[in-house]
Amino acid sequence: MEMKLSKAQFLKGLYLAQSIADRKAATQVVANVLLRSEGKEAIVCAATDLRTSMVAEVAAEVAVEGGLSINAKHLYDIIKNLPDDVVHFKKVDNNYAEIRAGKARYKVVGMSDRDFPRLPDHREVKFKELDAQTLAEMVSKTIFSVSTDDTRHHLSGIYFECDGERARMVSTDGHRLSKVERNIGDGPKLEKGVIIPRKGVMEIKRLVESTDGTCDVGFGDGHIFVKSADVVLSVMLVDAQFPPYEQVIPSDNDKQLSLERTTFLESLKRVSIVSSERSWGIRMDLAKGRLRIASDNPDLGEAQEDLEVDYDGPDLVVGFNARYFIDVLGEMHGDRVVLELNGELDPGLIRADSGTDYVGVVMPMRI
Repeated sequence: MEMKLSKAQFLKGLYLAQSIADRKAATQVVANVLLRSEGKEAIVCAATDLRTSMVAEVAAEVAVEGGLSINAKHLYDIIKNLPDDVVHFKKVDNNYAEIRAGKARYKVVGMSDRDFPRLPDHREVKFKELDAQTLAEMVSKTIFSVSTDDTRHHLSGIYFECDGERARMVSTDGHRLSKVERNIGDGPKLEKGVIIPRKGVMEIKRLVESTDGTCDVGFGDGHIFVKSADVVLSVMLVDAQFPPYEQVIPSDNDKQLSLERTTFLESLKRVSIVSSERSWGIRMDLAKGRLRIASDNPDLGEAQEDLEVDYDGPDLVVGFNARYFIDVLGEMHGDRVVLELNGELDPGLIRADSGTDYVGVVMPMRI
């Protein structure tokens, strides 16, 4: 294998590959990126951790066809720091690779491309177009409330539903829930929802957030496939049952108040400075015309701040994790939000005052 290619083009393929490759895997080849010629004018750049995989086609001038695999992070760091825009790459004896650019020379250990794991095949998948920025936005609005407990498989990803015209993403870690819905036009139609694991969702976002226009999405053989330009990403879906999230979203909270979003967000940030670093616990003290946000930490002190609100109902004191509200408010972009509360043991709901396309639900805590 011998080729010449653009440093910038090479890095586009290696950027996703080095984030997908599993550096901690017991099998070295899973930490590698596969490089294989595709005729005389392109190479395939691929990586997998056996659950998330990517294949990118990169333009190249191929003098000798062939393939090998190299540690993905190592190769990415080398190519990123090369002094010249043209990279000369050659496979030599014992699966070593010689890399030249300008006056820089490297000889890098590699492995046979025949040892690389088989990748999911997307050629029979039926793809549908989605607006790339809409997909990236939906991930951003839900990824923070995915459970980080790897033993709770049913909560370890984002639940995705789509009837072909409207898509929904939901995530929960058992303490909070995020739900976003968007009209997508003629999109993929699923008979039932699927769970996309956290790492795979993050790689999907990484792929599409820099994409102008549309990307292609399809499902098959227990995977979701996302295609953007010359890159195809495949993610193995979680084989688990997502909880009935509709039952968690309160529909009868009788205490509703409208707040200026930025004011509410900044107040939560200020008061939570003296909260426990572990629980981020704050109190919301609701009374006629006023919402008081307070925190009391024996090790640091106390803080409180009053916000004027349009409220004329009964008093209520309820504790919450401030970080959960901060996360969801940071993903809202309207000027005003609606906070819906019920009792001290009931979850709170936060949404834009324009509707319920995006909602966050936060379970109460004892302060």
